[in-house]
Amino acid sequence: MKIAISGSTGFIGKQVSDYLLQRGNEIIVISRKDFADADNRLAKIINSADVILNFAGSSVLCRWNKQNKAQIFSSRIDTTKKLVDALKLNSSVQSPKIFINSSAIGIYDDQGVHDETSSAFSTDFLASVCKAWEGETESLKNVNVRTCIIRIGIVLGTTGGSLGKLLPLFKAGIGGKIGKGKQPFSFIHIHDFCRVIEHLIENKDSSGIYNLVSPEPTTNELFTEALAKSLHRPAIFTVPELGLKLLYGEAAGIITSGICARPAHLLSENFEFKFSDITSTIRNLVQKS
Repeated sequence: MKIAISGSTGFIGKQVSDYLLQRGNEIIVISRKDFADADNRLAKIINSADVILNFAGSSVLCRWNKQNKAQIFSSRIDTTKKLVDALKLNSSVQSPKIFINSSAIGIYDDQGVHDETSSAFSTDFLASVCKAWEGETESLKNVNVRTCIIRIGIVLGTTGGSLGKLLPLFKAGIGGKIGKGKQPFSFIHIHDFCRVIEHLIENKDSSGIYNLVSPEPTTNELFTEALAKSLHRPAIFTVPELGLKLLYGEAAGIITSGICARPAHLLSENFEFKFSDITSTIRNLVQKS
C-alpha cells in the first residue's frame, strides 16, 4: 500500500513511517516544498497514494507570543486545508481511500473524563487550534474519502516527546512530579499508537473521531513513580508550577493541568492495546532505552 505522510520527520511521524515501512508498505514523504509548490504538485502526490497521514505541526511547548501562536496555528490549519483541497481535486478518481488527520485531546476541558462523544471543550488557545484543525476536514463529508480524526494524548517513546526529554533527568536522579502531581496523564505507548494507525487504515469501517490514549489514564504523580522505579532512581524533586508559568507563560497549562480521556471508539472496534497501564508501558520503554 502507498502511504503519503506529512510531518514524517517529527517524533510521531518518523515512528509511524518506520513501522508502516517494516510492514511492507511504500512511504511517500510530503515535504514543505510540496505544500509551497503552486503547480498542483501536492495533488499529484496524493493521487498516487492509497492513504494520507497528516502529522504536521510545530511544537506547542513554547511561550505563546503572537509569533509562536501564528506558527502553531498555520502549521496545522494551513497544511490541513491544502491537503483537503488536494483531496477534493482528486475526488473524481477516488484516490486515496483514507485520510487520517491529527488533532489533540487538548480540545477537551480539564473536568471529568472525556470519550469521543464529549462536547465539553476548553476555551483556551490550544482548544481553538484543535477546533479549527478539525473544522478543515468538514468539507470532506461530500467527498468519497474515508476520514479519521485522531485526538492525540501524550505519546510515550524513548526517541522523542515528553519521555525522551525526561529520561536523562530521571536517569540522573533529578526527576520529579509537577506540582502536586494529581493532574490527569492520558498517554499512549508509541507502539500502540502505530498499531492504531494500522488498524484505522485496514479496518474499512473505521471513520470519525478517535482518542489516541490508553484505556487506563493515570496521573503525573503515578507516571513519575513508575518511571523512577523502572530506572531504580529516586524522584524526590517537585517542579513548581510557578516556575513553569514564568518559563512558558500561558503554555504552562499544558504541563500543569491535565485532561482525562478514554479511547471509547477504538474499544468499540475491539482494538486491543498491548500497553494499557503506565507500569507496563514505562517498563517496556525503559528496557528498550
